[in-house]
Amino acid sequence: MRSIFLGLAILLFTSVTFAQGEFSGGFKAGLNFNNIDGPAETDDEVFESNTGFHIGASFVYSFTDLFGVKGELMYSQKGTQYTYDGPSYFTFYTTNTGTPIFATGNRRSDISISNSYIDIPVLLYYKIGRLEFEAGVNAGFLIGSSGSGGITFSGATQAGSPVAEFTTGVDYGYFSNEKGVDAIQGSTTITLNTLQTFLPGSTDAYYEAADSDDNKFKSVDFGLNAGLAFFLNKGLYVGVRANYGLSDITNEGQDVSPVSLALGNRYQTRDDVDKNISIQTSVGFRF
Repeated sequence: MRSIFLGLAILLFTSVTFAQGEFSGGFKAGLNFNNIDGPAETDDEVFESNTGFHIGASFVYSFTDLFGVKGELMYSQKGTQYTYDGPSYFTFYTTNTGTPIFATGNRRSDISISNSYIDIPVLLYYKIGRLEFEAGVNAGFLIGSSGSGGITFSGATQAGSPVAEFTTGVDYGYFSNEKGVDAIQGSTTITLNTLQTFLPGSTDAYYEAADSDDNKFKSVDFGLNAGLAFFLNKGLYVGVRANYGLSDITNEGQDVSPVSLALGNRYQTRDDVDKNISIQTSVGFRF
């Protein structure tokens, strides 16, 4: 009986609180300063910050003049600037049969990774004067994923045929289904192991891919948010927010190691945890 009365009291309090509250809306836009936080396989592998943007709408329910809850629907770009410069491998394909030829040597990869999400943060806020403090959770749904840059390689095939230094472009679409020789985008030919071989002008994301049908990046991300806003007047504000990912954003099945091949010239995959990290700076307006 006591539990019933307690439940009715909570329900009554909640109903009264919402009845006394007020809905409002607004919009915001700004810059994201991003990185992917994950373990580097060697000192030759570096993840550095890159820049994106966010834009979207906000929905606010004020319990009182000082306290409330808000949700947002945002388009948000995240990612990282990825560099690898060290011992590695490169895969070539013969022009007549598409047979792979593997080479080892030194690779430098410079890839700017941009992942586009629909973010839905839900936060509690508390106002002190012109300052508004906020904290909550975020769900992100991946709608676009790409990489651009280049790879420079030199070395020799496993049969001893030398590979002079060359650079191939990177035009990655991580939602692509093309693998191996089908992922070549424009090419010339060279002779390796006495065979005519494609020298790719650029490659798609899964030119060197594991057997898995997974995409490189997972479709859903979860994280924590905390930040503050300063109101210049009743509606206009500037804000800063930190977003820290809680979930692994890469699929192990396509998180391929750049360092070396496994036995049988298979691509090695990594079972590690890579998380989104973002600092957002915004300008917004609340009606």
